[in-house]
Amino acid sequence: MRNLWLIIQREYLQRVRTRSFLILTLLLPGIMTVVMILPAKMASMGQKAPHLVVVTSTPQFGEMVRQRFLSAMTATDEDDESNQGANAAKAKAEEDYIVEVDSNPTEAERDALRSKVDSQAIDGYLWLTDDAIASGKVTWTSRSMAGFGERSRLSDALNRIIEYDRLSKSGVSGDRAEGLLKPVKVEAIRVEHGRESKGGSGGKFVEVFVMVMLLYMAVLLYGISVMRSVLEEKTSRILEVLLSSATSTQLMVGKLLGVGAVGLTQILVWVIIAVVFAMPALAMTPALSEFQIAPGVLIGFAVFFLLGYLLYSTVYAMIGAITTTEQEGQQLQFAVVIPLVLSVFMLTPVVRAPDSPAMVWLSIVPFFSPVLMYARIVVQTPPWWQIALSILLLIATIAGIMILCARIYRIGILIYGKRPNLPEILKWVKYANS
Repeated sequence: MRNLWLIIQREYLQRVRTRSFLILTLLLPGIMTVVMILPAKMASMGQKAPHLVVVTSTPQFGEMVRQRFLSAMTATDEDDESNQGANAAKAKAEEDYIVEVDSNPTEAERDALRSKVDSQAIDGYLWLTDDAIASGKVTWTSRSMAGFGERSRLSDALNRIIEYDRLSKSGVSGDRAEGLLKPVKVEAIRVEHGRESKGGSGGKFVEVFVMVMLLYMAVLLYGISVMRSVLEEKTSRILEVLLSSATSTQLMVGKLLGVGAVGLTQILVWVIIAVVFAMPALAMTPALSEFQIAPGVLIGFAVFFLLGYLLYSTVYAMIGAITTTEQEGQQLQFAVVIPLVLSVFMLTPVVRAPDSPAMVWLSIVPFFSPVLMYARIVVQTPPWWQIALSILLLIATIAGIMILCARIYRIGILIYGKRPNLPEILKWVKYANS
C-alpha cells in the first residue's frame, strides 16, 4: 500500500508542478471565454443599426407596426412593459434599429426602395399594404435572405398586428383586442417523488452538456496522458527500475489514480473560477435565473464521472502497454472514443424519451452509462434499480478490464520494438495467469 501511495504521489506532483499545468489550469477558462465572446464582439464592431422601411397604406397603421416591431425586438413580457427595465430595453431597441414608415404604396416607390436596398442605402423593406394583408402575402425584401435573424419574431409581431387590426375593424375596442391577443406564458413544473420544482429544458440541457464536455475532456486529456506516460517510461527504461520495488499492478493503478487526481484538481479549479466569475452573470440571465441543480444530480455526476474516467483511462493504459510508439497509440485510441461519441449523438433521443426501452437498456451498458444514465437522471430520474444496476455493471466492467489490463501491462511494459498482434496479447494474458 505504501508503494501505491508513493506512485500516486509521484504521478500527481510530477504533473502539478509543471508550468504547462499551471498555464492550462489558469488560462484555459479565460481562453475559452475569449473564444466564445470574441467572434460576437468582432461581428458587432463597426456594425451600424439596421435601417428598415415599413410600407403601409396609412401612416397610423405604419406607426403601430413600427412600435410593435420594436417591442418584439426587446423580447420582454407585456406584463412588465411598465417597469423601468422594459422601458430601457425599448429605448435600446430604438437605438439598435432604424425603422422608417412609408405610406406611399406605389409601384414607383417599390422600385425606388428596391434600388435603395441594392445600393445599401437601407437594409430592407416590408411591403405591408392593405392589398398584401388581404391576400395574406406580405413581402420582406433585403440583400441577404439569411441576414435578418429576427424574421421569426417579426412574423409573430406581424400576425398579432394584423389580428389586432382585423378585430378593430370588426368593432372590437382596443383594450378588448389587447386582452384577446395577450399571449399565454407556459410555465414548466417538474413533478418527481411527490415534489414540484420549476425548470425548463434549457437548464437540463446545460447540466447534460457540462457533464458530457467534462467527461469528454477528461478522457481525451488525462486518458491520453496516461497512455503517453506509459510510453515515455517504456522508452526511457524507467519502468525496469520501478519494477524492482513495485509490482506492475501497483504501477498501473497508481498511474491511473495519480493522473486522475490531476484531472480532478484542474476541474475543481475551473469550477471555482466559474462559480466566482460566471455564476453572478448567469444569475442575471432570465433564462437561467431559476436554474437549480438537485443534490441527487450532483451525486450522480460525481459517481458517473469518476467511474467513466476509470473505465476509459484503464483502456488507455492498456493501449500504452501494447503499443511501442505514440503514433501507434493514436491509431488505436479512436476505438476508445467511439462509444463516447455515440453517447453524445444519443443525447437527443434520451432527452426526448428517457424511458423508452432502447434508451433504458443502452444507459445500462457500461461504455454508454457514464453519459446516458446521467442524462436520464437529469431529465427524469429513472427507477433506483436501473441506476444501481448501471453502477454495478460499470464497476464490474472496470474491475474486469483492470484485471485484464494488469496482465497485459505486466508483460507489455517491457516489450520494445514491433507492436504485438492479437495472438501474442492472448499469450501474455495466459502467461500472466499462470
